[in-house]
Amino acid sequence: MDASTPLLLVVGASGGLGASSTALAAGRRLAGAHGGATVVDLDVTGGGLDVTAGVEHLPGHRWPALARLRGAAPARPLLDALPAEAGVRVLAAAGAATRDLAPEAVADTLTCLVEAGEPVVVDVPGASPHLTALLPRAALVVVLTGLQTRRLADADAVVGHLAEVAESCVEPPGLRLVTRGTRPDAAVLDDLRHHLGVPHLHHLSDDPQAEREAERGLWPGSTRGALRRCAEAVAAALAEAS
Repeated sequence: MDASTPLLLVVGASGGLGASSTALAAGRRLAGAHGGATVVDLDVTGGGLDVTAGVEHLPGHRWPALARLRGAAPARPLLDALPAEAGVRVLAAAGAATRDLAPEAVADTLTCLVEAGEPVVVDVPGASPHLTALLPRAALVVVLTGLQTRRLADADAVVGHLAEVAESCVEPPGLRLVTRGTRPDAAVLDDLRHHLGVPHLHHLSDDPQAEREAERGLWPGSTRGALRRCAEAVAAALAEAS
């Protein structure tokens, strides 16, 4: 993949960690640096990334409109068909109609988007069937994990799977952890890094500002707060990895 068109995967090891908001906030930061970006929703069992972004009222294609896409397609018409705000386009899921999304449609759509020359951010759950195919194409994979015992077990399983797939990649992607919740002490983070074998990128504290943004229908990370700082760290790590 060309370094000018990086693909970033934001992987929630468990549900409810804010992976979708992090992906959108990172997309906003990348759009500012690159003149545009696209955030792709592969959390197909959720309510739709356009709702999280506050752009569900805007016209444009969602995944069901692209479910039959196969082979090469021109990038610009596709980009122009997606709902957008402030230079960030969103390709969102649409409930039950998206759950049987074919791997070929995902692969060919992402190829089209990447070839447009702008960063692409994919919000993809750790249990997604699409994750294995996406990994060899990514420049950076950010895994969000909580610090409770069950969520750490989820992260252990996801990171182990990613590491196994990455072994077969010609150019393995960078892999980074973002922890979520009450800030842990340094010893806890050291133990986590040692156990998972993955560098720790950032800790995302619970952010009342992000909740207020959601209540007002604002794009996640629009205002200064913990989520925006996390997105800036992710964007910087992607630039380094690319």
